[in-house]
Amino acid sequence: MMQKPKMSLTETHHGGILVAFYKTLAEVCGKERGLEIFMTAARTYGARRGRRMALRALRDGNPLDVTSYFAYGELLCNDDGLTDDGLFEATPGTVHERQTDCWWAREFRAMGCMECGVDYCREIDGAIFRGFNPSLGFECTQNMHLNGSCDFYFRSPEVDEDFMESYGKRLKPGQNVKREMAYHCADVYQMYRHIIGQAIPEQAGEVIKKVRDMLAERYGEDFWPAVEAYDGTDFESI
Repeated sequence: MMQKPKMSLTETHHGGILVAFYKTLAEVCGKERGLEIFMTAARTYGARRGRRMALRALRDGNPLDVTSYFAYGELLCNDDGLTDDGLFEATPGTVHERQTDCWWAREFRAMGCMECGVDYCREIDGAIFRGFNPSLGFECTQNMHLNGSCDFYFRSPEVDEDFMESYGKRLKPGQNVKREMAYHCADVYQMYRHIIGQAIPEQAGEVIKKVRDMLAERYGEDFWPAVEAYDGTDFESI
């Protein structure tokens, strides 16, 4: 049985993991090559999340449309303390999402690495969406790290004006598809570790040690046990 960790992980820790890899890869591999490795891991991680969502929808007999994409979203986010909990607006065929504040962005700023947000956030939502169903329409028109808000457009013919009140009905009564943030922290860490081990095997040990030291110093001794509670988890499985 998995022992309950002492620390509860949040979006802040997820963002910190990203910054640690972003900074360390640039330091060890150089900025250009480090960014290529970082973004390859980000896209692969996003695709895996989207694929899990798609598999759950298919398992339940649901189509891979925007309704299912929203219904089967895994993130259980905490908006407490943010200046804005986001705008979601549906018009025929399109859902528009706008975010002007999030815990990831706050941690990117706190760790002095806004460029991580610029690069990661321009790709991650599209990677998740393509992992779910690449034939659907998606556009990210701007990034809050550059323009004040992240704006996303999700397009599918079944979307109507009542979409935001109705998409949750796609799930069975009482069905919970959300995953706690500790799961997502372990998922993203495992993916980056895997990609780095494949891309730069001779330097992988150095990168991982630097990342682990940076995060232990920032979040304390209980951080890694909380992440490692998911050791052995198959993140490809639903």
